Amino acid sequence: MEQHLFFLLQSSPCVERLKQIHALIVRVLPNLTPTFLRFLVKPSRASTIHYARKVFHTLPEPDSSISYSMVSAHSKLSFHCEVLEIFFLSHHKKTLIDFFSIPPVLKACASLLAIREGKQVHSLVLKLGFFSNVFIQTALIDLYVKSNDMFSAKMAFDEIAYKDPVPYNCLISGYSKSGNVALARQLFDKMTQRTASSWNTIITCYAHQGDFGEALRLFERMRMEGFHPNEITIVTVLSVCAKIGDLTTGLMVKKLVDDHHLRNDLIVQTAILEMFVKCGAVEEARMEFDMMEHKDVVAWSAMIAGYAQNGRSSEALELFEKMQLVSCEPNEVTLVSVLSACGQLGSVEVGERVGRYVENLCFKSSVYINSALIDMYAKCGNIQKALRIFDEMHQKDVISWNSMIVGLAYNGVAENAIKLYYKMIKEKLKPNDITLVGVLTACTHAGWIDIGLKLFHSMKPEHNIEPKVEHCACVVDLLCRSGRLEEAYNFICETEIEPSVVVWGTLLSACRVYSNFDLAKISVEKLLDLEPENSANYVLFSNMCADTGQWEEARRMRNLMKSKSVQKLAAFSWIELDNALQKFLVWDKSHPRSEEIYDVIDGLSLQVKWVPEIDLEQLL
Repeated sequence: MEQHLFFLLQSSPCVERLKQIHALIVRVLPNLTPTFLRFLVKPSRASTIHYARKVFHTLPEPDSSISYSMVSAHSKLSFHCEVLEIFFLSHHKKTLIDFFSIPPVLKACASLLAIREGKQVHSLVLKLGFFSNVFIQTALIDLYVKSNDMFSAKMAFDEIAYKDPVPYNCLISGYSKSGNVALARQLFDKMTQRTASSWNTIITCYAHQGDFGEALRLFERMRMEGFHPNEITIVTVLSVCAKIGDLTTGLMVKKLVDDHHLRNDLIVQTAILEMFVKCGAVEEARMEFDMMEHKDVVAWSAMIAGYAQNGRSSEALELFEKMQLVSCEPNEVTLVSVLSACGQLGSVEVGERVGRYVENLCFKSSVYINSALIDMYAKCGNIQKALRIFDEMHQKDVISWNSMIVGLAYNGVAENAIKLYYKMIKEKLKPNDITLVGVLTACTHAGWIDIGLKLFHSMKPEHNIEPKVEHCACVVDLLCRSGRLEEAYNFICETEIEPSVVVWGTLLSACRVYSNFDLAKISVEKLLDLEPENSANYVLFSNMCADTGQWEEARRMRNLMKSKSVQKLAAFSWIELDNALQKFLVWDKSHPRSEEIYDVIDGLSLQVKWVPEIDLEQLL
């Protein structure tokens, strides 16, 4: 009978057949129940794990090996709640606890952040005399690290007589997550034996704390000491290169990827792509993207975001259309990038089409999507639709308020922008530097000098916001539009912030409008130092000199432009037709339908009639 049952179990029966076998064992051979249970929790029998738990509950006194088998099987399947249930039930039934059961139980406590249960297990460890076991102590360190109890984690670490790299790595990771870089580094430097994981942990520590230079130096030291970087190292270092725009190091890491045959990892491929994108190497990023055999939503999103962030809006939208054709479902990151591209393009038709698509998806409760929709509609000139989305939002963060305030400001609805700002303050939301750029822009468009200056001077004392160059540019623009050029110049000189080309460019443009030659000369000298390759500064000042009869100065500026080989950029006009932008230069013949266009212009010119000047006073 027993041999027959064993044969039936080896034939991998279905669940219904297992129930029949179990019924036979209960009636005829109850002593085979532990053997039957061990069969149910085999790794190859994951489908029977729930039935195994039911069988286990029927055992009045399970032995330690059965208990461990159950704990281990559930732990491997990440059934953490069930691991604790089985362990505490075994303890309640007076089962002798095997020390092999403790690490997976502590792992379950750490995963669930079940601190109270973890401390109970720790007490049991001390009671049973298992505290010298390095696996248990490492699991205890992990538990306390994840519960942010670094004092207890350090005590568990200190109790280990012989420390291998695993507990070191665990404690270093804990110090890293708690922001204590100094203690993490001190512990790392004490290690007599390191693994690739040790290097990964300390490099990640510096990367998370923003010390990117030290992260890269440790990576170089890791290689010099003969350690081969793995996928985790590569992704971390590529992320650092992306954040600081270090293309040189990024290319070196890419070579390591190719040399160590790590390109098959999709996460590594995506990290390379994002590094290229953040470093402005969009063409290289697209080549990397095209080489990927399997593209997930993260890869598509990274490439679309790369185009959008580098001002290549049309290509971002084209790639988004290809993503839809391969039936890859976009996520929030994808849609925010696509909406950003629409906003940059300023295309009303494309914006409306993409906006309808996004609104029809199940992202109506997403603050990020709604904020991006507000920004896109505002930039495309549909401020009413932006307001509708803003008003319908049940939850708003500072980004939502900023998008609406800035949108109103740039669409010339200054009064509403200021009112919304004060409503935001009334609702106890803390404004940030972008909020103030929005309201200062609104004041600039409306010509509200006193309100604008009051808001600027309230930034630091009322909101603890340090003014940036963008805020100074708004104030200079505000004063210049009102003709208060001397006041604007004094503001530039008195501010502690280094003026940008935008600040000096704003003053130069105002000088031409109000014919202030002396301030114009100062402005253009500053601009030629900051951006000597920009032809607009030379041309603007030269034209101003010509307007005021300063012919010698105008000639000098033109000659200076010529000696520096600065080329004047040609301006162009554009219209949107059939979801495409059509660009036109003066006497441009590059357009594919230029002959038809000029024929139409010639026809129109023939129909233009000369109208003599009319003296209106004679008609009165």
